[in-house]
Amino acid sequence: MFQQHIHNWIETFLSVPSETFNNLPPCPFAKQAMIENKIQCAELKPIEHISMHDYFIAELENFSYHWPKGKEVVIIGCNPEYITSEELSMAVETSTTRFLSQRGYIALEDHPDEEEKVKDVVLNNKQYAVIFLQDANKLNTARRALHSQNYYVNWDEEYYADVLDI
Repeated sequence: MFQQHIHNWIETFLSVPSETFNNLPPCPFAKQAMIENKIQCAELKPIEHISMHDYFIAELENFSYHWPKGKEVVIIGCNPEYITSEELSMAVETSTTRFLSQRGYIALEDHPDEEEKVKDVVLNNKQYAVIFLQDANKLNTARRALHSQNYYVNWDEEYYADVLDI
């Protein structure tokens, strides 16, 4: 169900060109990655005696240490009732500080309770609490390519700086 939702979100939203992104899709690389089977999805279900916050950190550590062969992005998610947007953000912040930066990875979170919007476009997947894990060098190369195509022209400065971690 989780993977199906992510694939549907990529197909029907993230891959559709938008004026807000200078006629590029919200995520211009997602559909090709999906077609080439370069996305690893992992849905987390509650486990007794471990908080979902700690579970996300453990999975981020696991995937950043044992990167799935042939994948470009790992998408880890759960029902948003299991974790608040603040806890999800703290899991990313803690993981980034403890090990992700040193291993060359970037994690970005998406929670239905924390709307992420560029101009008039809401970017959230709206159904799951999610963390996207990617190789920092590859992501930054893609960001530079998008910058040269005026992809970020409608982003407010605060959101741009937050997403690009400037």
